[in-house]
Amino acid sequence: MNNHLADNLISQINNVQIQKDKQLLISDADEVLLHFLPAFEDYLNEHGYWYDLKSYALFGNIKQLRDDLPIPNEEVIKCLEDFFKKNVRNISFVNDSIVYLKNLMIEHNFQIIILTNIPFEYLDDRRKCFEDNDLSLPIIAGKGPKGEVIKEITKNYDKKFFFIDDLAPHIISTKNENKLVKTIHYISDPRLSQLADTPQEADFRAKSWKDIYSFITNEIN
Repeated sequence: MNNHLADNLISQINNVQIQKDKQLLISDADEVLLHFLPAFEDYLNEHGYWYDLKSYALFGNIKQLRDDLPIPNEEVIKCLEDFFKKNVRNISFVNDSIVYLKNLMIEHNFQIIILTNIPFEYLDDRRKCFEDNDLSLPIIAGKGPKGEVIKEITKNYDKKFFFIDDLAPHIISTKNENKLVKTIHYISDPRLSQLADTPQEADFRAKSWKDIYSFITNEIN
């Protein structure tokens, strides 16, 4: 057992039963399956702030509408917490993501696991968001780099599998910890996408869920 992982994360992993007879995809949620940025921007505007998309960072880029001054990092953290508390169930899905997830499951015998770095207390709301969209999938609320978590999830899985994330550090850590993984870098919002470089640890940079589906199906065939 990995001693670096928190107890509640280990218990979540233990509750997920890997099906060895299936193909495996592990996916992030925000900015991969869910339109996080537009929803967060709406929240910020309602509270007198805006997101200056001059870089991918949150800290330093959340500014007050009245004077364009950045708010303190502690306030950014509070905004994120409050946003998830009030909105996590209602974030909309990225175009075609549900269709292609279901195609992978039905046509290509995939097990799909969601690994999302949100506060654990909002995990049930995230599950309801997926269930409201007819997706009943195992969802794990992670924390920090995802490589070790994925290593633990897949410790008894000995075939090639796939991982999708929008953030380069998660792609890098996952590739470094898991020799059988094929990593996909995908950012659904085009404004964020043009700000982000793809790390060399990514096997593929996708522009859409159609791209993702094509890459995965080519790999398994």
